[in-house]
Formats: sequence, C-alpha cells, structure tokens
Amino acid sequence: MIRKIGMVGVGIMGSRMCANLVKAGFEVAAYDPGEAARAAAASAGAEIAADLGALALGTQAVLSSLPDAPQLTAVADALLPRLEAGALWCDTSTVDPATAQRVSEAARLRGLGFLDCPVSGGPAGAAAASLTIMVGGEAATLERARPVLEAIGKTIVHCGASGSGQGAKLVNQALVAAHSVAALEALLVGRKCGLELDTLVSILKASSGRSWILENHLDRYALAGQFEPGFALDLMFKDLRLFIETATQARAPVPVAASALQLYNAARAAGYGAKDQTVVARVLEQMAGATLGTLTPNRGV
Repeated sequence: MIRKIGMVGVGIMGSRMCANLVKAGFEVAAYDPGEAARAAAASAGAEIAADLGALALGTQAVLSSLPDAPQLTAVADALLPRLEAGALWCDTSTVDPATAQRVSEAARLRGLGFLDCPVSGGPAGAAAASLTIMVGGEAATLERARPVLEAIGKTIVHCGASGSGQGAKLVNQALVAAHSVAALEALLVGRKCGLELDTLVSILKASSGRSWILENHLDRYALAGQFEPGFALDLMFKDLRLFIETATQARAPVPVAASALQLYNAARAAGYGAKDQTVVARVLEQMAGATLGTLTPNRGV
C-alpha cells in the first residue's frame, strides 16, 4: 500500500495536485525550486524536501508536474538512483513521447515503475481532482498507481505502452490550439461585418459551430478581456511544437497545426508568453485591424 508520495513540481497544476494528495490521506513530501511554490505546498499540508535526495527517502511513489522535457530528464538523472527498488513514478508533465520512453526504460533498469500520465482539465480540474489522465506504460504498473491517480483525477485512460499517454495529450493540445485560433479568427470576421460579440457568441453556443473551447475557455479569458493564466501561451507553444515534431517523425502532415504554431510564436515574440494561451487573440486582432471587444457580463453564455 502506498502511503508516502514525493511531489516534484508544485506550480499552478502541481500545487493543486499536491493539496489533493494530502486530502486523500497520503503523507506528501514536496520539492520545487521556487520559494512561493514551496510555501503553497507547505500551506496545503505537505512536508517540504530540501532536495530530490531528501524527497526520495522512504518514498513509495513520485508524482511530478514539470514544464518540459529537459526538466524531466534532469529530475530523472537526480531521482532515479535514489529511489528504492519497487517505487513508482507517475509523471504528469507534457513532453515528447521519446523522452517519456527514455525515462521509462531508465526506471525499468533500476527496478522502478514509470508511467507517463499527462493530464487535461487545467487548474480548475486540478483543484477539483477531476482531471482526465492519459496513461502510457504497463497495465500492472497502472493498477499499482491507481490510488495515487484517483486522488487527482476522475477519468483515467490507459492509452498503451510507454509514451502513448504523451501522444494522446499532444493530440488534445493540437486540437485546443486549432479550435482556439479558428474560433477567434471567425469571431473577428463577424465583428468586421458589424456583428456584436455577445450576439455572435450566443449564436455559436446554440449552433453547430459551438465548441468546448469557446464555451469553457475563450469566454472566460480572451472574450472577457482576462489573460492571466489559465494555461500559459509559452506552454501551449511548447506542446504544439512537440505535436508537430512528433507528426514529422511519423510522416503525418499537419498544416493546420503548423499555421497555428506561427500565430502562437508571433504572440511569444510580442511578449505574451506568460499570459493565457488565448492571448493569441491579440495577434489576430492586429492582423485583422479590428478588436473582438469583451462579452457583456451574464450575456453570451
């Protein structure tokens, strides 16, 4: 039975997962280089580990939430030699499938279980422990890790072998980006035709042009004039880049994703990287020579 968990990375997503692990009754030791992140984890009831070596002591399972593949690789190099044989590692970061496969193989050689477990649901889903978790790795390892994953998510899907969870997450992220850009550019055309934003959104939400992104994200961020993340544009750019690289290796054409990547790159160049990913609207507005405006409170819903 898993009792002690090491939580590596307690930022926007990781801090909420950490709090839910504590609520579920696990003994949690957290590590993060950021002072504010450590303080948040401590306030949620986690013990703060001085370093990864201290975190590994007596840890039966690790849950990690890291920004990118280089950070995951660095943590793996430091953590894998220190974990006791038989320990589990569930990584919720979004990285390329090849990196997940390399870390999984390194863990296997040390007698450890590794699962790539990227998640969808954003900060709200992380706070509510209602995340969708896409799992790559051995089915037996997933069953051992299930109590940990059930503390942070509601839908747990075994996608297949190591790296397949990451593949599924990148497909999801490509659609998030494409849906966001398509909705924003269509709304801008409507605005240039003289239509009110509230009118357009109310029509779309009752018609075949509706989408989850429009109803659950765009209306709370770009269409409300609010760009504090959320999901940062830098992270969406990274995920979309990984999707395109994976598609290239698989010899699958992705012209829509490639076009979207350039818009997100333009938003990064404009200094919007730390804002919510829907801030790509600002680039589209500049290109169109028009503004979306903002939804009237309690309308357009």
